[in-house]
Amino acid sequence: MRATVFSLLALTVISGTALAQPAVGGKAAAKAAPAAKPGAAAPAAGTKKFGDFLVRCAQAKSVAPCDLYEERGDKNTGQRLIGFSIGYVPSAGRYILQVAVPLGVDLAKGATISDGKNSTPVLPYRRCDQAGCYVEAAVDKSFLDLLAKMASTAKITVTSYNGAGNGKVYPFSFSFDGFGEALNDMVAENKAKASSPDTATDAR
Repeated sequence: MRATVFSLLALTVISGTALAQPAVGGKAAAKAAPAAKPGAAAPAAGTKKFGDFLVRCAQAKSVAPCDLYEERGDKNTGQRLIGFSIGYVPSAGRYILQVAVPLGVDLAKGATISDGKNSTPVLPYRRCDQAGCYVEAAVDKSFLDLLAKMASTAKITVTSYNGAGNGKVYPFSFSFDGFGEALNDMVAENKAKASSPDTATDAR
């Protein structure tokens, strides 16, 4: 399991070595601006489980050393299909969301999260690399309150890229069981452990 540490200064996620990911529908990914290859993150200082979520904290000094995380993978291959993470930066009072999806998505379509009753706006992708494509954005409390209402039978939906703008829709199963408890614990951990921006170290 990879550790993820959020940096408000770059609005990026520092992650460990990426697993090779299958493309959605077997199509090549739409072109995106190249991103720097992530380096190895600091070893996790410990994890706690809340429902289907983990709260993970890294050992390196950071403005946001802990995040909440859930990963969904292919049962046959063990490869990640969906990665979901939220971090909190106490010094700025900001929440940062990352959703990782497989390569081959239609970048123009974005991703959505829904349980049939509650649904997010379309979430735009920020970048792609060899491991997948990513939604990365600052989110506010109202967005988190919406996620807290989601059921354990939610879906993260993406559209494959076929060049014609009408690719196949893929709804990946996702659970928000334990989200509220994990969020509260992650925020408390970051308030207790976060470094100020001028003393944080770069875990890369």
